[in-house]
Amino acid sequence: MDQSADTKSHGAAGTPDFMLQAFFPYLARVFYTHVSGAVSGLYEEPFGMKRYEWRTMAILGQNPAMTASDIVAASSMDKVSVSRAITALRGRGWIAERANKADARSRLLRLSRSGREVYETLVPQMIALEEKLLADLSDTEIGTLKALMARVAASAAALRDG
Repeated sequence: MDQSADTKSHGAAGTPDFMLQAFFPYLARVFYTHVSGAVSGLYEEPFGMKRYEWRTMAILGQNPAMTASDIVAASSMDKVSVSRAITALRGRGWIAERANKADARSRLLRLSRSGREVYETLVPQMIALEEKLLADLSDTEIGTLKALMARVAASAAALRDG
């Protein structure tokens, strides 16, 4: 694998020098922090939501009915975060649930009418923010960026899962 000269050089003893500011996982975290900070302003203050609550709402907003396990599988969140999000959204009256005929141990969740209203208020704002974040990139660059991010995410998942 080709390493950029900016991220890896060898010291006097032949050991690699480490430069945090050029280390990809660090750059990814900084990227995430800045982007999430910009996005969270749309739902934190106006609606009192946390990131994992918004992600859960967004997933339910795109699907007619899901179990908590379905939400875990569709997101990058763990069971505890999804459970907390469901509890918080249910407490605000933004989630409705019903029995799952396919599996009595789980419940099918969907956005309630008021939850759907919040979702439909936020989605256009999210799209507008995404356009602002990516305004300096061409359509080709945006496609390339998203494709590269997906490839790196798949590599990270493969490393994590062994």
